This record gives sequence, C-alpha cells and structure tokens, in this order.
Amino acid sequence: MFSRTNGSSPQIDWLELFGTLTNFILFNMLWLFGSLFIVTIPAMTAALFASVAPWGRRQSLDAPLSVFWTAVRRYWLKASVVGVVDLVLGSLVALNLYVIWQMGFEQFIALPAFILTSLLGIFLILANVYIWPLLVTLDPPLRGLFKNGLRLTVVHPFWGVLIAVVALIPIGIGLILPRLFFLTVAFAAAALITYAGAWRIILRYLDEDDRKTLGIE
Repeated sequence: MFSRTNGSSPQIDWLELFGTLTNFILFNMLWLFGSLFIVTIPAMTAALFASVAPWGRRQSLDAPLSVFWTAVRRYWLKASVVGVVDLVLGSLVALNLYVIWQMGFEQFIALPAFILTSLLGIFLILANVYIWPLLVTLDPPLRGLFKNGLRLTVVHPFWGVLIAVVALIPIGIGLILPRLFFLTVAFAAAALITYAGAWRIILRYLDEDDRKTLGIE
C-alpha cells in the first residue's frame, strides 16, 4: 500500500506515508474514545474495520473521517446484533468455565466439559475473525452474515487461529509499552491484521459482481 507510482518523487512518497500513519492513529483514537459509552463498541468496531479495509485490500483511502462516520451510520444495527450475540455467547462460555472451575476437576465430567466449553469459546473468537470483515466488505443480510461467517470458520479454522494470534500481538505489546501505544496504534493494528488475514480467504469466494463493486480485477 506504500508502493511508489511511476515518476513520483521520494518527497511525495514520504507525504503519503505520513498521511497514512496519521489516518491510522486517527482511526485508533476514534475507536477508543467512541467506545467509551460501551454500547457503541459494536458500531465503532464496524467503522474501524471499514476504515482499514482498503489498506487490507491494498487500495487507497480517501476522506478517512467521512469513511469512518459513514460506516458508523451504515453498520451500527447489524454490528449491534453481532455484539449482542457475542456478549450472550461469551457470557455463557465464561459462566460455564467458572462453574466448572469451582466444581473442580475431580469429577469425571469436569474435564470433558471444560474442553468442550473452551473449544466453543475458541470457535466464537474465530467466527468473529471472519464475521466483522464480511460485514464491512459485502454488508450481507444478518442471516447470510452469520451463515457465511460460520462456514468460513469451519472450512478455514487453522488460518483463523493464525489471524487471531497475530492480531492479538499489538494488544499484548500494548500491555508492555506505555499506554500511548494503546491510544495510537494497538486497536487499529489488530483490526488491520484481522481484516488483511480474513480478506485472503474472503477473496476466494467473491463472484464477479462483488469484485467489480470492490474494484478488484
């Protein structure tokens, strides 16, 4: 995304790089402060993914502020539904793990229950790896969004695990470095890594109309 066009000067390349980094920091801060109300987290997450999506597809990004707030208005309802589903299922997984932990592993059923619940939690994480990029790429109906997201999770689980692990690296680094890293880099980096990784899989399933809409040849 930082490749030099024919005849461009090094100064222009540096200006483009500076503009990209500035927008990157802007998206991270918009997500962070926009999510302070808690209920806005899904809408802000969708907007963050939509904003970094062109970079994940190796395309240019114009009018970054307009892209972000347009995405908030466009995706807030579907993103909120995804967020509620995540909250309900994630809470059930966490509660079940807590109950099993309190029960102890002396009982025969405890270990299998712990493994199955943990696998369900991992599956939920992997589903989100594909669902959020699908939402901001194709904006399908909710039924199609969940159906295709789950299908990609089942068909490409190992790639999903790799994406999730790599995407967590910026968050982990943020726990070590000063809090300024969280403010300027961590969340946008995690979203970009997730989108770029999921895009490699989504691209395989796009039909001709989808490719034209996205400007993919």
